[in-house]
Amino acid sequence: MQIAIKGPGDTIICFIDRNGRTLLQETFSIFGSPSIKLTRSIDLALKTNAGVVEAAPVLVRCVDGEQVVTFDGYEPSAFTIKRCQQIGCSQDIAEEAARGYARQLQADVSRIA
Repeated sequence: MQIAIKGPGDTIICFIDRNGRTLLQETFSIFGSPSIKLTRSIDLALKTNAGVVEAAPVLVRCVDGEQVVTFDGYEPSAFTIKRCQQIGCSQDIAEEAARGYARQLQADVSRIA
């Protein structure tokens, strides 16, 4: 999948499993002119200690009105709900994800030395 973000600001995208648990969280901080564009490719089959897990992307935060975010060229909520259905999420989880809800990961400050 390709993530495209146009415009400056902070964007948070979480990648959830079929149960709605966040497996990976990425924060993009983009600085520059309003025409700046970032693209990032990511595999939606994430390797974990338990094996490969299929994931769905969730746009949790972006700068409304200043950033345009797409997932494979589609509006994030449409892509997310379709992907959630593909990986077997419940309807409730898929709808929450499409609205931008995913539990964000917390930094483990005890590991930072």
